[in-house]
Amino acid sequence: MENLDHRTLAATNYNRCFELLEEVNRSAEQNVELLTSAFTSRYHWREAGGNEQWVTSDWMVARVAGALGHGLLALSYAQRAYDAAQDPRIPDWLLASTAEGMARAYAVLGDVEQRNAWCLTCEKLIGDIRDDDDRSIIAQQLASVLR
Repeated sequence: MENLDHRTLAATNYNRCFELLEEVNRSAEQNVELLTSAFTSRYHWREAGGNEQWVTSDWMVARVAGALGHGLLALSYAQRAYDAAQDPRIPDWLLASTAEGMARAYAVLGDVEQRNAWCLTCEKLIGDIRDDDDRSIIAQQLASVLR
């Protein structure tokens, strides 16, 4: 285990999550792989990353849990990500993304009031993002919560 490249394993599993999330008709086995990939990425980022990677990996677990209909798990990890993103060293786009994660988790839980409140928080944070490309990406993520 000493020779593991935690960064590569973390990134590979993170990217696999996005591949599987884009699958229109995921099988039950792919859903298991999706959740496993999210937690595997998180584990390896905890070994090799810093605050930004840890926040992002908790966000991904929340994103995946939400996609699979596990609302309470999604909310738990979304809250972890949002709380950790309060660190002033966290990039503006990532703070906004964690608010999107909170909105998405509440949407999965069917709590429209909290979803809407977090959408407003996210919209404000999107307005604070300095980079146009980052702002666009997070705005697209938020738009997908409301679909």
